Amino acid sequence: MNQAILQIVCGVLGTFAFALFFHVAPRHLVLATVGGGLSWLLYLLVFAQGNGVFLSAMAASFGICLWSEIMARVRKAPTNIFLIPGIIPLLPGGSLYYTMNALINGDMATVIQRGKETGLMALGIVVGILIASEIVRLFFWAEVRRRRLLRRQGPPSAPTEGGGN
Repeated sequence: MNQAILQIVCGVLGTFAFALFFHVAPRHLVLATVGGGLSWLLYLLVFAQGNGVFLSAMAASFGICLWSEIMARVRKAPTNIFLIPGIIPLLPGGSLYYTMNALINGDMATVIQRGKETGLMALGIVVGILIASEIVRLFFWAEVRRRRLLRRQGPPSAPTEGGGN
C-alpha cells in the first residue's frame, strides 16, 4: 500500500515536471498534473487485479483520455494539454532502458522478455487512447446530428384553439 502511494506521488511529481516542460498554462497545470496521478492509479488498480501490462496500460490510457476530453470541454482548452502530461507516468521508459541494456550486453532472453513488455505497454497505451477517442467522437457526432435534426424540424408548433380541422 505504501509503495503504491509512493508510486502515485512520483507519478504526480513527474507529470508536474513534464507539464512545466511542455509549457502548460498555469490555469491548467493542476488538472494536467492530477491526470498523471489518475493514470498511474488506474494502471496500478488494473495491474493489482492480476492483469498484464497491456490491459493495465490500455485501461489507464482509456481513463486518462476520457479525463482529458472532459477537462478540455470544462476548461475550454485543447485535449492535448491534459492528455500528454497525463500519459507520462505510463510511458515504458524503464522497460525500454532495460531492453536496450540487455541488447548491448548480448542477453537475448532479457531482450525478448523486456522488449515484449515494452511493446505491450506501448500498444496498450495506443489502443486505450484510440478506443476512448473514438467513443468520444461518436458521442459528439451523434449529438451534432441530433441538433441538426431538431433545427430542420423547426420549433414545435403551438397547439391551435378549437382542436384543429
